[in-house]
Amino acid sequence: MLGDEAFRLAKEAKDITSAHIPVYNEEQVRLVTQETRYLWTRIEEMIASLNSNNKTTGATAEGSQLNTNGQTSLYILTAGRNKRCLLAYHHRRMEFLRSLLWSIHLAPSLVPPTLSQRLSPEEQNFSREYARLNSAYRDAVEDQLCPNDSLDWTANGELPPRDMFIEVRVVRDCGEIVTESGVVNLHVGTQHYLRRSDIEHLLTIGYLEHTNAV
Repeated sequence: MLGDEAFRLAKEAKDITSAHIPVYNEEQVRLVTQETRYLWTRIEEMIASLNSNNKTTGATAEGSQLNTNGQTSLYILTAGRNKRCLLAYHHRRMEFLRSLLWSIHLAPSLVPPTLSQRLSPEEQNFSREYARLNSAYRDAVEDQLCPNDSLDWTANGELPPRDMFIEVRVVRDCGEIVTESGVVNLHVGTQHYLRRSDIEHLLTIGYLEHTNAV
């Protein structure tokens, strides 16, 4: 039935939450796009047919025209609904990615491989470009506001940190990170005493845990 494929895609969009994103459904997107193209082709054909039959007169022709008008309207409405479902599906996924990137300090390399595999190539490219553009904007703003300091744009703004330096344990391998004190290797199971602002984003996404948190 017309619109069924778009309905399935809309249901998938509804399943996207702040903590979960399904695998990008390329096949379902293709089916909705294919149906929409078919509908617009039929719409153009029916309009062309109506224009060519303008010379026809009589009750039969009038009834046929009313039927064609009704079918054309149905196709136009369905094509519009398909488009809205496609936009909603991709918008929900983009919102998830934007939120994720800010939570990991605009560092696409920290996206877990299991999550990255659920993204389309276009979404992976979006993540890299979004992070690059926002990082460039952030750096430009920092240069204007505080040229001699650095702002943590992803820190929790509700409560100020109690300690500038904290002891943390690595629960997921992070590799090497660059801090104000130099390069630190964050391997699973190791503990470190680090400046909070250097590793706040890793705490947020669960790669590190605060060993003396109350």
